[in-house]
Amino acid sequence: MKIFLVLTVALVADFAMGDIDMCFMEKQTEVFKIRTFVDHYPENNHTYFGVKACPEDVPLIGATFGNPAYYFFIIFGKVFGSPAAVQIMIEKEKGQPQILWFSKQVMLNCNEVKYFWMKWSEGELAIGQGLELGSRTLYTINDADVRPELYSSLIYMLREGTAEFENQCGE
Repeated sequence: MKIFLVLTVALVADFAMGDIDMCFMEKQTEVFKIRTFVDHYPENNHTYFGVKACPEDVPLIGATFGNPAYYFFIIFGKVFGSPAAVQIMIEKEKGQPQILWFSKQVMLNCNEVKYFWMKWSEGELAIGQGLELGSRTLYTINDADVRPELYSSLIYMLREGTAEFENQCGE
């Protein structure tokens, strides 16, 4: 009876967490070509994405808000002469990115998809690791230009190397 109770509690806990189904989107080899993630749930104020790339590759994922667009992005790999393995940046003027946060911790793996999330609300954009929204937050950006009604898309680009991308599956 105790085993049944433990299994029931574990099953309910797993169901309550909710599963995020992720689907392969594409393998990108063309550098500096900006593409848009397919958003199956545009009514949500968050999104999930997966990246499979080696630490020396340089994929970039960015949320765009407003018109003209402001970009808030996470870039993996070493760029702009930085020793960082991952950087969170903002670009409000074309060609003028500002580093808001960085880490030397390598977050990508050549053989495994690593998952991340972005969540936005009035004046705040949070970026984190994993498929549990709100957990393992890397950085939270406080900016008046981050508003749900101004969100337009999630983009991705490859600066160097190759990368595979995943997004949340549609129903």
